[in-house]
Amino acid sequence: MTNRIQALRKQKGLSQQALAERIGTSGQQVGNLEAGRRKLTQDWMERLAAGLGCGPADLLGSPLNSPLNPPGARSSALPNAPMPNIPLAPGVTTMRTATIERKTRETQIRVTVNLDGGGEYSISTGIGFLDHMLEQLSRHSLIDLEVEARGDLHIDFHHTNEDTAIAIGEAVSQALGDRAGITRYGDVRIPMDETLTRVTLDVSNRPYLIWQVEFTGPKLGEMDTELFKEWFQAFAQAAGITLHVENIYGENNHHIVESCYKGLARALRQAIEIDPRKSDTVPSTKGVLGGSL
Repeated sequence: MTNRIQALRKQKGLSQQALAERIGTSGQQVGNLEAGRRKLTQDWMERLAAGLGCGPADLLGSPLNSPLNPPGARSSALPNAPMPNIPLAPGVTTMRTATIERKTRETQIRVTVNLDGGGEYSISTGIGFLDHMLEQLSRHSLIDLEVEARGDLHIDFHHTNEDTAIAIGEAVSQALGDRAGITRYGDVRIPMDETLTRVTLDVSNRPYLIWQVEFTGPKLGEMDTELFKEWFQAFAQAAGITLHVENIYGENNHHIVESCYKGLARALRQAIEIDPRKSDTVPSTKGVLGGSL
């Protein structure tokens, strides 16, 4: 599959950068996909197919000019051939994925999530510390997460930080659909050396944030520590999550904020898992999630 992508690109006379510009990503990302360093999700297949002028199924065929696909032969894959079987979580009947594009005068952001992934990620926000935190979020929640963000970092990090959280939250909410079958609640305590943080959440479609976290310094690297509350607030609002974050104790600011993101990841992993006993039922006596209790 990797050789097929590269072969199709070369057949079209495209460089990695040229293909990247066609599908709205970076040349490095195209290289990662060709080399197998990035998972070829359905979204990536559709984008690559559009850029290469072929069907998504063509990316799954034998390498060009192989015995199974000699020169001049047409692809045997049908344009609308089904996607290969990918194992889903117990109780999940369709892959819970979503892509959100958010464009303002301040930021341009594209986010793709797969709630039933393996914690694979590709993050580029232009803010090193935020990238590191979002990598933790993906890895420990097992949500595949792709984030490409460009913002007015020459002003400050506020807009990019907040809008990234909004886009990720909206993608999670969209991928959850009507939230049928989910466990709904998550509660974890995360130790990190001298630090202990508790994160409790309800994927209720009623956004609310309780933030009991204090920092002893104004910055972590180049990032203002006050922006972390803004990130969690924007995420909770966009994702429709009641979210309580409490740093029970800690001294190192890096450990404190990292334990918050890891706590969010682990609690979210619990809450969005499908309950096999009620996989087709919204976990609420109302029959819907949102509004009042």
